[in-house]
Amino acid sequence: MLRIYVSALGKEHGDGTKEKPFRCIREAQTAVRSRLKKGAAGGITVIVGEGTYMLDEPLVFGIGDAGGERCPVTYRNAEGQTAELIGGRVLSEWKDAGNGVWTTEVPKGMRFHTLYADGARIPKARMPASGYYRSLPLEEDGRAGIGYKEADFPEFPYHSSGAEGLQIYVWPGGGEANWFAETIPVAGMKEGKILFKRPSCWEIGEGSRYYLQGSLAFLREPGQFHLDEAAGVLYYRPRNGSPLHERVVAPAIGRILHIQGDRDAERVAGLTFSGLTFACTDFAEDFRMMREEPGMDNAEPDENRNGIIYMRNAHGIEISDCVIRNSGTCGVYLDRSVEGVRLLRNRIERVGHTGIYASGYAPGEGAFRNCLAAYRNREHLIADNIIADGGELVGHGSGIVLYQSGDNEIAHNRITNMPRYGISMKGLRFQRMPQELWGMHVTWENHASFLFTRNNVIRYNDLSNVMTDSQDGGLIESWGIGRGNKIHGNRLHHSGIHFSFGFGIYLDDASNDVEVTHNLIDHLYRTGEGKLWMAIFSKGVGNRITNNLIANNESECAFGTQEMAGEKNRDIVIRSNIVSNSGYMYAHVNWSDERLYSADCNLYWRGGEPPFVTSEELPYPAVGVSKVWGKLYAWEAWRSLADGKFDAQTINAPAEFVDEAAGDYRLLPTSPAYRLGWRDIDFSKIGPRLE
Repeated sequence: MLRIYVSALGKEHGDGTKEKPFRCIREAQTAVRSRLKKGAAGGITVIVGEGTYMLDEPLVFGIGDAGGERCPVTYRNAEGQTAELIGGRVLSEWKDAGNGVWTTEVPKGMRFHTLYADGARIPKARMPASGYYRSLPLEEDGRAGIGYKEADFPEFPYHSSGAEGLQIYVWPGGGEANWFAETIPVAGMKEGKILFKRPSCWEIGEGSRYYLQGSLAFLREPGQFHLDEAAGVLYYRPRNGSPLHERVVAPAIGRILHIQGDRDAERVAGLTFSGLTFACTDFAEDFRMMREEPGMDNAEPDENRNGIIYMRNAHGIEISDCVIRNSGTCGVYLDRSVEGVRLLRNRIERVGHTGIYASGYAPGEGAFRNCLAAYRNREHLIADNIIADGGELVGHGSGIVLYQSGDNEIAHNRITNMPRYGISMKGLRFQRMPQELWGMHVTWENHASFLFTRNNVIRYNDLSNVMTDSQDGGLIESWGIGRGNKIHGNRLHHSGIHFSFGFGIYLDDASNDVEVTHNLIDHLYRTGEGKLWMAIFSKGVGNRITNNLIANNESECAFGTQEMAGEKNRDIVIRSNIVSNSGYMYAHVNWSDERLYSADCNLYWRGGEPPFVTSEELPYPAVGVSKVWGKLYAWEAWRSLADGKFDAQTINAPAEFVDEAAGDYRLLPTSPAYRLGWRDIDFSKIGPRLE
């Protein structure tokens, strides 16, 4: 095994030996390429020593940087040492400008859209300094801008000539439709109107949340900055009063590690990066939430497909035991043609968008001869990672997103503090599909062939504190996905719905053939006007919800179903679950006789109260009004429906936990759940296996 050494303290004219290491990774990369061209085999390891390596351009790795199985190449830290790759420059020479503001000069024309100080993100100066204003509708064109209340900006009478540098951060839609966020440059601000430089993706109605940023006049609160690009001056109001003892980093690039083969047929293979720290990349002036062409629902625009680590046309790459933090966009982005990537034991934190994003070809995208040829994003292993504090610049940021990506294993990760999802699976629902894709006519019978978010196994992950700033989502969510996905053995806990509505496990529109089993859902809650409607919400066809433990949640109901948007909702199985102190039993928003294939052998307990059922219309007298939807019906009426088909063996009794107050949800041997077919959940497998 050939070893090449790099040290931040290396001297000029190093030769890559331990005694005379190279000073930078680019020199080592050149040496690796040279050896590969000469036929090196058996593997090459580049050992990167202690220190900080500042980058003003990404490190680009292509097919000449590794030899696949013949000669794999590894870049790793020296044993016990920290090698930190920074995508920017450290700012110094601060001057006290008074009133808590400090300044430093930067090169004129230098532009960056986020800032970092001692590992924390410093946002742009904004109004309001925290929280949101609420939009008024712009009647002439709901995508061209919004109306605002004059009282919100009493001291800032902007006109078209004075809006340079202003941006709006806004949730298009209106009212509760706060699903995705955009950052849009402002063209002008006058007469109660904020006009955009480009249309928002969706119309913006009344009540959408927004704030403005990008003006020195907004720099009022500690922990924010303003860059005067033309003058080359950075204004910064530190949280601790002075930046003289902080490391302040201005990002210069959008990605640090760029791994890309020449084309689909010529992929990079055999690269490993281990034990390294990648930090501090930039965001964008304009962030569009999704592509707008027909059939591109949830598809990221090309300019958004970015991360500290970016891959395309790659196979068999490993990123392990690394720290990936302080990104402008994503932590890791696997773009279109990427297969067999291993993301293992990494810590991914303080990211602008999403921790890990695997995004394959959208339905119909690319010049492929058929749908099988377009299935190029798959077979990744994403395991034992800690992913925390996402979506700091993008309100729909999540822990892990799979879009048109399948046959992946997502296991033993810990995900926390996300504004939208913990784990999301996305595709395109049937009703939104074009009539023809890749030269094939689309029908209900064959439409799943075009959906590549299939056969994913999501198991033994620990998820908490998501949905902190968006709505209509959940800790694990899916929409318009392919078949054969499994959600098994995960813990979803201590997460709230703070406004509008949301769920625990959310099988949204066109989520078909999903197996949901052996999951623990506990201590989900709601605050303010938030509505935690169901712990598990199942739309779609043929989903199987079995052997899940739902305990101590503030949900209105344990299970919910609904048919909407023209997508079928039928043949659902709900069996052998434990529901303890988590609301009523069911909410069938619009009941139909084909909704459930079976529902039985469940155990329910709510202090002896009966497990009511919510629906719009059942053929029995209602006993109340539901907070979720429709009316409340008595349990015995439900059990008499369809000639007693449902819940004949379901019982109302305590589950008999070992120590519920201490969070020990193992069952005592005497638990009646065992008579209903309950199989124990192995709680010891949940979360990262870091020891």
